[in-house]
Amino acid sequence: MAIPASPCQASGLPRLLPIISADQRLAEPRGIKGTIFGKSGIGKTSLLWTLDPATTLFIDLEAGDLAIEGWSGDSVRPRTWAECRDFAVFIGGPNPALRDDQVYSEAHFAAVCERFGDPDSL
Repeated sequence: MAIPASPCQASGLPRLLPIISADQRLAEPRGIKGTIFGKSGIGKTSLLWTLDPATTLFIDLEAGDLAIEGWSGDSVRPRTWAECRDFAVFIGGPNPALRDDQVYSEAHFAAVCERFGDPDSL
Protein backbone atom coordinates (compact mmCIF):
# COMPACT_ATOMS: atom_id res chain seq x y z
CA MET A 1 0.00 0.00 0.00
CA ALA A 2 1.41 3.37 -1.02
CA ILE A 3 1.87 6.11 1.54
CA PRO A 4 -0.12 9.20 0.53
CA ALA A 5 1.90 12.30 -0.31
CA SER A 6 1.99 15.07 2.28
CA PRO A 7 0.11 18.28 1.39
CA CYS A 8 3.46 20.03 0.72
CA GLN A 9 4.62 17.28 -1.62
CA ALA A 10 1.24 17.15 -3.34
CA SER A 11 1.32 20.91 -3.97
CA GLY A 12 4.69 20.67 -5.68
CA LEU A 13 6.19 23.28 -3.34
CA PRO A 14 9.90 22.92 -2.60
CA ARG A 15 10.90 21.96 0.90
CA LEU A 16 12.72 25.01 2.20
CA LEU A 17 12.46 25.13 5.97
CA PRO A 18 14.13 28.43 6.92
CA ILE A 19 16.66 27.01 9.39
CA ILE A 20 19.17 29.50 10.76
CA SER A 21 22.54 27.90 11.37
CA ALA A 22 24.47 28.61 14.57
CA ASP A 23 27.08 30.50 12.54
CA GLN A 24 24.41 32.71 10.94
CA ARG A 25 22.74 33.35 14.30
CA LEU A 26 26.03 34.22 16.00
CA ALA A 27 27.01 36.56 13.14
CA GLU A 28 23.84 38.67 13.49
CA PRO A 29 24.29 42.12 15.01
CA ARG A 30 23.07 42.18 18.58
CA GLY A 31 22.31 44.83 21.12
CA ILE A 32 21.06 44.91 24.66
CA LYS A 33 17.67 46.44 25.29
CA GLY A 34 16.69 46.77 28.92
CA THR A 35 14.19 48.39 31.20
CA ILE A 36 14.60 49.10 34.89
CA PHE A 37 11.59 49.07 37.21
CA GLY A 38 11.39 49.82 40.92
CA LYS A 39 9.77 51.97 43.56
CA SER A 40 10.36 55.71 43.70
CA GLY A 41 13.72 56.81 45.09
CA ILE A 42 15.47 53.46 44.73
CA GLY A 43 18.01 54.81 42.19
CA LYS A 44 16.72 53.66 38.80
CA THR A 45 17.61 56.91 37.05
CA SER A 46 20.97 57.13 38.84
CA LEU A 47 21.98 53.84 37.20
CA LEU A 48 22.32 55.84 34.00
CA TRP A 49 25.61 57.24 35.31
CA THR A 50 27.08 53.72 35.03
CA LEU A 51 26.24 53.38 31.31
CA ASP A 52 28.18 54.63 28.29
CA PRO A 53 26.41 57.81 27.09
CA ALA A 54 27.55 57.16 23.51
CA THR A 55 25.56 53.91 23.32
CA THR A 56 22.67 54.62 25.70
CA LEU A 57 19.34 56.29 24.97
CA PHE A 58 17.41 57.53 28.02
CA ILE A 59 13.65 57.32 27.51
CA ASP A 60 12.33 59.86 30.00
CA LEU A 61 8.77 58.74 30.68
CA GLU A 62 8.00 60.90 33.68
CA ALA A 63 10.28 63.96 33.57
CA GLY A 64 12.64 62.03 35.81
CA ASP A 65 15.96 63.39 34.63
CA LEU A 66 16.79 65.65 37.60
CA ALA A 67 19.04 62.93 39.07
CA ILE A 68 21.11 62.81 35.89
CA GLU A 69 21.48 66.52 35.19
CA GLY A 70 24.83 66.83 33.46
CA TRP A 71 24.77 63.29 32.01
CA SER A 72 25.96 63.63 28.41
CA GLY A 73 23.76 60.98 26.77
CA ASP A 74 20.81 61.45 24.45
CA SER A 75 17.19 61.20 25.57
CA VAL A 76 13.65 61.19 24.22
CA ARG A 77 10.47 62.26 26.03
CA PRO A 78 7.39 60.47 24.74
CA ARG A 79 4.22 62.26 25.84
CA THR A 80 1.52 59.82 24.74
CA TRP A 81 0.95 56.09 24.84
CA ALA A 82 1.06 56.06 21.03
CA GLU A 83 4.54 57.63 21.12
CA CYS A 84 5.67 54.98 23.65
CA ARG A 85 4.44 52.23 21.31
CA ASP A 86 6.21 53.90 18.38
CA PHE A 87 9.52 53.94 20.29
CA ALA A 88 8.99 50.31 21.33
CA VAL A 89 8.50 49.06 17.76
CA PHE A 90 11.33 51.28 16.51
CA ILE A 91 13.81 49.88 19.04
CA GLY A 92 12.51 46.31 19.31
CA GLY A 93 11.44 45.74 15.72
CA PRO A 94 8.15 44.46 14.30
CA ASN A 95 6.23 41.32 15.18
CA PRO A 96 5.81 39.48 11.86
CA ALA A 97 2.86 37.51 13.26
CA LEU A 98 0.63 40.60 13.43
CA ARG A 99 -1.72 41.98 10.78
CA ASP A 100 -0.78 45.28 9.13
CA ASP A 101 -3.56 47.11 10.98
CA GLN A 102 -2.14 46.16 14.40
CA VAL A 103 0.33 48.01 16.61
CA TYR A 104 3.88 46.50 16.46
CA SER A 105 3.18 45.01 13.00
CA GLU A 106 5.47 45.27 9.97
CA ALA A 107 3.30 48.17 8.71
CA HIS A 108 3.53 50.00 12.05
CA PHE A 109 7.31 49.52 12.04
CA ALA A 110 7.59 50.80 8.45
CA ALA A 111 5.49 53.89 9.27
CA VAL A 112 7.62 54.65 12.33
CA CYS A 113 10.85 54.18 10.34
CA GLU A 114 9.48 56.58 7.74
CA ARG A 115 9.19 59.22 10.51
CA PHE A 116 12.27 58.41 12.64
CA GLY A 117 14.70 57.00 10.07
CA ASP A 118 16.73 53.79 10.13
CA PRO A 119 16.85 52.19 13.62
CA ASP A 120 20.29 50.78 12.80
CA SER A 121 21.60 54.35 12.85
CA LEU A 122 21.07 54.56 16.61
